[in-house]
Amino acid sequence: MSSRRIHILSVIDDLFFGGDEYRLHAFGKSLDKTRFDHTVLTLMKEDRAMGVKYGSMRDRYRQSGIRLIDMGQVAAGPAEQHGKTSGRRLFSALGKILKLAALIEREKVDVLDVHLSPANPICAVAAFYTGIPFAVTLYQLNLMRSFKLWLSGQFNLGTATRLITDSESQASLISKWLLRHPLMLVIPNGTSPPHPVLSRREIVNFFNIPDRPLTIIGQVSSLLSYKGHFVLLDAAKLVLEQHPECFFLMVGYERGEKGYRDSLFRKAVSLGIADHVRIVGYPGPIGDVWSIIDIHAHASHLDSLPNALLEAMSLGKPSVITAVGGVPEVVKDRVNGFLVPPNDPERLAAILVLLMNDPSLRAAIGHAAQNTYVKNFSPQFMTRRLETAFDDMVPR
Repeated sequence: MSSRRIHILSVIDDLFFGGDEYRLHAFGKSLDKTRFDHTVLTLMKEDRAMGVKYGSMRDRYRQSGIRLIDMGQVAAGPAEQHGKTSGRRLFSALGKILKLAALIEREKVDVLDVHLSPANPICAVAAFYTGIPFAVTLYQLNLMRSFKLWLSGQFNLGTATRLITDSESQASLISKWLLRHPLMLVIPNGTSPPHPVLSRREIVNFFNIPDRPLTIIGQVSSLLSYKGHFVLLDAAKLVLEQHPECFFLMVGYERGEKGYRDSLFRKAVSLGIADHVRIVGYPGPIGDVWSIIDIHAHASHLDSLPNALLEAMSLGKPSVITAVGGVPEVVKDRVNGFLVPPNDPERLAAILVLLMNDPSLRAAIGHAAQNTYVKNFSPQFMTRRLETAFDDMVPR
């Protein structure tokens, strides 16, 4: 263990609502301040309008006492991106590298904690230039669609001091893809049980859900096509045929797929269930949303270990979730949750109906899920392991 305080600089594109952003927030809150200094650097300049559109966690970071700075980068529009020559892009990237390197030296950073796409080498080059170790946290291996991007990804990940992911499944995929293999650490997310701020009546009024006894089935995730919302809508149609008193709540913001929410709403209309479905972002504490959800459904086609699953488990909510990525490493079917195949709305609906029909089973599954969370997924468990990893990276 290092005898001096270690300064960790965590670098992330922006702080919109998302699993990686929640992980970084939990880490910053529970970090041992007697041993570590911690700064979060966002590459993108704070944009309040974008924060309203996509949901921003910046104020939550500040309220938790986490130091935030940004590099002031402004998102380029499609026309500007299209008009850039290779030389201009290279010059722009070089400027970002030098700016980050200067910040690392000015802030006396010991370890770089990178939360970026593996195709982005800026942090890797800046770390190499300044001679400090760096770790990369990633949950999914982006497909490199050109040799240039493949080479960039190999450099960014292959030269890292540590690679950190949240499941053995993802660790195996990453290791198979890489030519050079840094030390790989599997450190699942740690999350605090989210608590509500508003009353139930205030929350259901926000979502325009009738304030009467009913069962709410919810998916909490970014609005991305691979999260399986269309599958959940097909399942909702089947569930509502037997239980017309229930509601389906899909809470999240669009992340790079413009018009996705509208397409989901049109699907709900075509199925004739729009009056029992709510698809909306929520700007307040996620605990407000969880406080009205009775059954957690997660129909993703692709995932590692969803943060929403751990939040649901921490609150004793039963989950019906697709057996993808690292989910089967945590959920034991019919013990502490239910596993269903991806792209199978009939099976998803059948399990949801089973839980609707059997409140005692719902309670037992939720209780077992909460016990699993307590034993393995608190923020302190995650943070102590990350502290050890970062401490080991610092040259003695």
